[in-house]
Amino acid sequence: MPKATNSASGTSSSSIQDMLKAFFQQQQRMEMEWREMMERREQERRMFEQEWRQKMEKVERERLMVEQAWREREEQRRMREESRAERRDALLTTLLNKLINQTNF
Repeated sequence: MPKATNSASGTSSSSIQDMLKAFFQQQQRMEMEWREMMERREQERRMFEQEWRQKMEKVERERLMVEQAWREREEQRRMREESRAERRDALLTTLLNKLINQTNF
C-alpha cells in the first residue's frame, strides 16, 4: 500500500510540477510579448514625435520666410511712401517758390 501511494503521489507531484512549469513558461511568454509590444509602442511614439518635430520645424521655417517676405514688402512700401512724400514736398516747394517769385515781380 505505501508503494502505491508513493507512486501515485510521485505521478501527482510530477503532474503538478509539469503544470507549474507550463504555467511559468506561459507567464514568461506573455511577459516577453508584453515587453515587445511596449517596445514597439515606444518606437512608434518616438517616430511620431520625430515626424511631428520635423513638421513643426518646417512650419516654423515657412513662417519665418513668410514673415521675412512681409517685412521686405513693408520696407518697399515704406520706401515708396517716403519717395512719394519727398517728390510731393519737392513739387510743393517748387510751386511755392514760383508763386513767391511771381508775387515779387
